[in-house]
Amino acid sequence: MSKEYSTSFYRDEDRDNANLLGGTKTRPPSKSRFVRWLPWLSRGVLMFTTILFFTLWVRAPSIDDVVVYSPANEAIESIGIIRFNGSLDAPSIYRGSPSPEIDAAWDRVSLGARQGRLTLEQLLRTGEKPSPSMVRYPDEYGGGYVVAGEATHQLHCVNMLRRVTWGDRGQSSDHKNHESLESFRIHLDHCIEMLRQILMCHGDVTMLTYDWVEGHEDPFPNFNVRHQCRNFEKALDWMNEHRVFIPKSKMVRLEGNVDMPSTP
Repeated sequence: MSKEYSTSFYRDEDRDNANLLGGTKTRPPSKSRFVRWLPWLSRGVLMFTTILFFTLWVRAPSIDDVVVYSPANEAIESIGIIRFNGSLDAPSIYRGSPSPEIDAAWDRVSLGARQGRLTLEQLLRTGEKPSPSMVRYPDEYGGGYVVAGEATHQLHCVNMLRRVTWGDRGQSSDHKNHESLESFRIHLDHCIEMLRQILMCHGDVTMLTYDWVEGHEDPFPNFNVRHQCRNFEKALDWMNEHRVFIPKSKMVRLEGNVDMPSTP
């Protein structure tokens, strides 16, 4: 009776005969499980890494999301999308011929003496560097650097222009603070230039539609459109809460202060 042998097990003479006759060759040693799964593991790691970097890229803040440091950033709050009332004759507490009521409304939101404080650490975080000319509070009033919010300064400029359009030059406190009409004109031009820069900086791309209006030959823009808005009242409250009150007589040059040769 003939002997049967598995193709995976030969005696030496059988292996020699099989090789001569071109028979079944010996199987190579099987690869380990890790080696067999290595290509799939490599593909999995690559896919995971790709998804991870894509997710981080999507969630990374854009250039517009990077906010210049201010201690008042904590007061920034979105109130969502608000539709402006841009009609030409829209009533407003801020418009009309100067009056005690309208002037009071503007004074509440404009610059005034609403000055606050920055510590040295906060000043450096804003990207500015201390200089000998920077105004500081005396130590007896808490020290720190004298600052004011940009929003109220910008509204101060709008208020100044408003008064001038109504011919209010003699009564304006802004005019009284200037030595001449020429210096007042320089102040006005400064305000116009500041407002131009801030408007172009923000670059509002909200779209205005046009309508045909009875009595108007050309299409008329509809300014009653929606805008993404912040809660201005919350920011104003923050500035009011952080005001520093100091007598004018105490706002003096301190040791180490050096005057700038001209205004910045």
